[in-house]
Amino acid sequence: MVAQAADPGDRDREVSTVIYLIVGVDRSTFAPWHRNVAACDVTSAKRIAAQRAAEQRIDLVVAAVIGPYSSVLDEPAHERPAAPKAA
Repeated sequence: MVAQAADPGDRDREVSTVIYLIVGVDRSTFAPWHRNVAACDVTSAKRIAAQRAAEQRIDLVVAAVIGPYSSVLDEPAHERPAAPKAA
């Protein structure tokens, strides 16, 4: 599915929506959790999944993001949160 940009002058900016399978566990119970999420990128898919899980009172730890053709996807380096530094 392709969504058009809101501004008709921005026809070059088309956003592709992809269905991702988000797989994870509940941090407190280690119960498995998975959902399909439609998003424009991996980071957005993980955020949406965390919101959906939170609505079910699940503290989600994402184990994998699976995209088109069953490919396991990593979050791009420029979108990853900074790693905590050791004291």
